[in-house]
Amino acid sequence: FIENDRIVGVEVNGSERIDTTVVLSGVGHSARDTYEMLYKRNVEMTAKPFAIGVRIEHNQAVIDESQYGVEPSSLGLGAAEYSLVYHDKESGRTAYSFCMCPGGQVVASASEEGGVVVNGMSLYARDSGVANSAIVVNVGPDDFGTHPLDGVAFQREWERKAYELGGSNFHAPAQTVGQFLGLSQAPSVQNSIYSYEPGVVNCDLHDCLPSFVTSVLERALPYWGRRIRGFDDPAVCMTGVETRTSAPLRMGRNEERISPTVGGFYPMGEGAGYAGGIMSAALDGAETAILCMAKYAKPN
Repeated sequence: FIENDRIVGVEVNGSERIDTTVVLSGVGHSARDTYEMLYKRNVEMTAKPFAIGVRIEHNQAVIDESQYGVEPSSLGLGAAEYSLVYHDKESGRTAYSFCMCPGGQVVASASEEGGVVVNGMSLYARDSGVANSAIVVNVGPDDFGTHPLDGVAFQREWERKAYELGGSNFHAPAQTVGQFLGLSQAPSVQNSIYSYEPGVVNCDLHDCLPSFVTSVLERALPYWGRRIRGFDDPAVCMTGVETRTSAPLRMGRNEERISPTVGGFYPMGEGAGYAGGIMSAALDGAETAILCMAKYAKPN
């Protein structure tokens, strides 16, 4: 509840009201219904860049051999990781690996009906035998619009196309690197490593990503293959779409971390556009909490 541009209370589950003058908001970057509610209540927001692409999977041994040169256990090490960047001179965009997950699997992460979203995770022991990572390309307001919610609409567009290509049953569209690059006699995904459940459908990933994203990935894959042997092997599977790398908007806040349009409202973390992952979101939230404890602590 807001009166005279200040927080005066919150409603819980559409029934209970809690009177308060301070709200710390760490909603996460896929809280689209909350974004829309806050926008309608005049919380300042601006569109911001993020990135979209696919998940790529390799036999973990391929990554281990490239990074270590030997079997990891012989060095007392775990499954190897990697971090890759490609700066595309032709478009001025950047492709990069994101949320690289050794010894894990690709997971379904849709938060709405009618859309397919992929993400990745590592198993606790990193022992699945499969390495996966997002490979994504930056997008920004010039691509999707400057209204604060235009980035959400852009994400939904490609997630719905992925859903349709997969058969409208939450199967994901997938394609081998060889098919994606247009190589002759390229293997299909049925003959490659993939871990997404409930399953994948061999599709053209060009149909569920913008052409300016796929063209950069086409040039990035061979480049990365020269740095990690086997990275661009024609049989490697890519699954779409990865669209939730970071928040598509940023909520305004002043030097005291308070919204400039709604007094007492503290946007924080990844969903507010101030972090790019678990650790940075936690730190941003902790810094906001420490500030609030100092500001609102009752005197002894």
